[in-house]
Amino acid sequence: MNSYKIEGVILKRTNFGEAGKLLTIFTRDQGKITVKAVGVRKTLSKRAGSVELFNHIRAVVIKGRGDLDTLAEVQLVNPFSSWRPHIGRVTLAYQLAEVVDKLTPDHQPHPEIFDILVSSLSKLSVLGSDWQLAIGNWQLAILQELGYLEKGQPFKGDIQKLIEETSQRPLNSPKLLAKLK
Repeated sequence: MNSYKIEGVILKRTNFGEAGKLLTIFTRDQGKITVKAVGVRKTLSKRAGSVELFNHIRAVVIKGRGDLDTLAEVQLVNPFSSWRPHIGRVTLAYQLAEVVDKLTPDHQPHPEIFDILVSSLSKLSVLGSDWQLAIGNWQLAILQELGYLEKGQPFKGDIQKLIEETSQRPLNSPKLLAKLK
């Protein structure tokens, strides 16, 4: 049985089969991967709480025969529980996860992006009235690390429009933020 260990943040979840989920995880060493988590939608699943959106996890993954590998073990590193009760902060986390998901290709490690993601999720609980500036700075740092913008150069323009043009897909999260204002 071929298996490997990962450390990552869950960016996206989709129902899979009767009781499973497909998880898109941004990992430190392997970049963005998608794995299946079998049985996590069952009421007695011990792993269900660990595979929530935005959770920082360590896991063991078993290589599959096809395209999808399977989540075997999962350990919760940080659930970021301090900001989860606040819908505005959850929406900001969704926006951050969406940007990472849309701008990063599968299976290409970007440890700097992983660090920005984990650091940003940690700082969501202490954001003040400058939250728009903070999320813009995080998005700018991601674009710079991926090479879409030159590091150290000021950016003047609509960063969300730049992200949409770069990924060639619209962002859904700004629409959620607009509804909360």
